[in-house]
Amino acid sequence: MSLSAAAASNRPYDLIIYGATGFTGQLAAEYVQKHYPTLKFALAGRNRSKLEVVRKQITTGSSSNNEKEIPLLVADAVQDPKALDELAQSTKVIANYAGSPFVDKALPVVEACAKHGTCYTDITGEPNFQRLSYDRYHKQAKETGALIVHACGYDSIPSDIGAMLAADAMKERHGCTCKSLELVSRGSKGGASGGTIHTGLSMIFGGKTVPGMNEVKARGAYGLDPEGATGGPDTSDTVSFVTYDSVARTYVIPFIMAGANAPVVRKTNALWGYRYGKQCTYREVQAVPSLISGLAGMVGFGLFGVLLAFPPTRWLLTNYVLPKPGEGPSQQARDTGFFSSKIYAVGEQDQLVVAYVKSGTAGDPGYKATAQMSIEASLAMALEREKCATQGGVLTTATALGMTLVDRLNKTGMQLGVEE
Repeated sequence: MSLSAAAASNRPYDLIIYGATGFTGQLAAEYVQKHYPTLKFALAGRNRSKLEVVRKQITTGSSSNNEKEIPLLVADAVQDPKALDELAQSTKVIANYAGSPFVDKALPVVEACAKHGTCYTDITGEPNFQRLSYDRYHKQAKETGALIVHACGYDSIPSDIGAMLAADAMKERHGCTCKSLELVSRGSKGGASGGTIHTGLSMIFGGKTVPGMNEVKARGAYGLDPEGATGGPDTSDTVSFVTYDSVARTYVIPFIMAGANAPVVRKTNALWGYRYGKQCTYREVQAVPSLISGLAGMVGFGLFGVLLAFPPTRWLLTNYVLPKPGEGPSQQARDTGFFSSKIYAVGEQDQLVVAYVKSGTAGDPGYKATAQMSIEASLAMALEREKCATQGGVLTTATALGMTLVDRLNKTGMQLGVEE
């Protein structure tokens, strides 16, 4: 049976932050403590002593909550299914930050949430994990009413919500669907996530079979599409080289995050019965100021790829240069970071609509803004469940949260909308 609103309201917590001792998990806890001090929330993870350190750090100098008022819950997602079940039954939403990679640690959390009608979010960009999550737990989540929503950070809210805004505006303004959607990253500043980097490297160079990857590859560009979907015309997620984009009117190069984001947007279109258009293409690119700068960028990408492909230099990079899982940039870097994305929708008769998703005051994309976006997605479910998708399942941010999330993010200082 679907979890009733009355049953959910009787749970001790609105939100549990699982993996609160990780770098982004701690930022999420800080965000909740600062902006929602009266929320019924708890911190959870595998190690109580580390949780105590996090609790002390986020409550120091706070008058709204002292250390004892934020409960600490210990559960090992892999080794202790009983504790995990108890965790899921005690809250409306679990926001999961325990990954690197998520496919090794998060599937039991998804299973517990699907079983007990508990909503779930995470910040993963791992398509293989999202594929396995859907294949194994979508039907059960539909039955219990649990909303299971992956990729609730910079992977992939700007892409998924931006595409929704652009396509819906096309329908409203011009009465037609889209023949193409394109995200253009117009600039960003911030450090790359250590967890994301090391997850990607392990998938490429790990030398072992990655769970769920065969299922994703078998579907090509539509690796995350739901059961019964028929795909579409796309064969790639981004451009292959520097080129001039006549729609965005700028030179563009490949966007490094396209492989994680594009399948999510295509899944949203399929879940909504091809609301964007049955033959609508989608891709993501990075804008550059000129052809010369684009060529320089491609040379930089190529050199970095060579260094990663060569085992000795890859070892040096991963051990001494690249951030490690659990590490991240300084507070100053997080506060001064930003991102700006525009989503270009082209209609059936070449009409043009442009949506935008900008960080505003949210900070750098990979850490501070990701923590903010993921918590707001979680609170949309915890505090405004009636405004979210009525039926549960392994969905996307657009199909599960839609304009409810847009409104929440705009209220917190981000900028999402459609150009006049």
